[in-house]
Amino acid sequence: MYCIDPHSDEPIMLINTHIGADETDGQGVDGSLFQQELLQLDSLGKKRIQVWINSPGGVVMDGYNIYNAILKSKTKVDTYCVGIAASIAAVIFQAGRERVMADYSLLMYHNPYGGDDQQQLEAMKTSIATMIASRVGKPESEVLAVMQQTTWISASEAFNTGFCDSIEVSTEHNKKRLSGGAKTMWNQGNKVLNNILNKAPKMIKVTNKLGLTDSAGEDAIVSAISAIEQKAKEAEQKAAKLKDDMDKAKADYDRLKAEHDKLQEEKAAADKAKNDAEDAVKTEACKNMLEGFVRNGRIKPESVTDWTNTAKTIGADKVKAMIEALPLNRTATKVENSTKFANVQMPTTAVSLMAQLKARK
Repeated sequence: MYCIDPHSDEPIMLINTHIGADETDGQGVDGSLFQQELLQLDSLGKKRIQVWINSPGGVVMDGYNIYNAILKSKTKVDTYCVGIAASIAAVIFQAGRERVMADYSLLMYHNPYGGDDQQQLEAMKTSIATMIASRVGKPESEVLAVMQQTTWISASEAFNTGFCDSIEVSTEHNKKRLSGGAKTMWNQGNKVLNNILNKAPKMIKVTNKLGLTDSAGEDAIVSAISAIEQKAKEAEQKAAKLKDDMDKAKADYDRLKAEHDKLQEEKAAADKAKNDAEDAVKTEACKNMLEGFVRNGRIKPESVTDWTNTAKTIGADKVKAMIEALPLNRTATKVENSTKFANVQMPTTAVSLMAQLKARK
């Protein structure tokens, strides 16, 4: 179905239309049938098998079948880009043992698209990058950059960068129609087509975020990121120093507060001791004064405590004056049975006496 002459020692298989089923163009190269046919040729002991590719690409799943069949065949399978090998067709081209491009042919790589599952698309993108990278000897990151840009690659670029092994020069008839020959055409094409090695993907969002121009290169981006990292490091150091200062200030505050609390306690104890001493002095002075009044008979011994408390409250001088105004108690005054003194009650304590004295005034 896809082979020109299965009886030839070097049969040719064609991928000359889109790959897989398309809603508009219908069924293209059926990946499973192509795989089956190639493996049947592989079992016939052929000298080699050629796969000629001129395809815009198509369904990735069909491409997987074709790529794997070429890669795993025992018979040598060489791939030829005879026009345009784009998308998954360009990936299939990389599976050949010998990858040959016509001098006018082109490869094109881009990210997979279609469907609603973004996670599946990302997984397929990585898978395709692995398929390409393993054949061209490039890091997957570099291949992903090529795919991200939707990159067209000329034959000369492909040869210089490992995307093909050799270039088939056009016939003499075609050379005569070119000004300067096929080599000149390749060199001119290099000025137009993307250079996959020297042209890195634009990172407009990144450069805008860093405050750089859209055309800023990797060195400018790295420099800007390094400046941000340095600022972050300085900020981290300042934060650490501020924390140390705060910890030291807190330690000083705790120490001073402890000293302050201790001084307050010592002051309170000293004030209490002072007050106790002053109270003891007052008490002793009052007792000494009242002992004299007991001896001269102005107050009774049992009233000394009450008089002492009164003296401490209103003052010793006032109490002294009050007691001196009292009659002597050594010889009781005989009180006549008269109506003049019928309602008079003699004081028995200093407190009641004070009250009656105040009432007489």
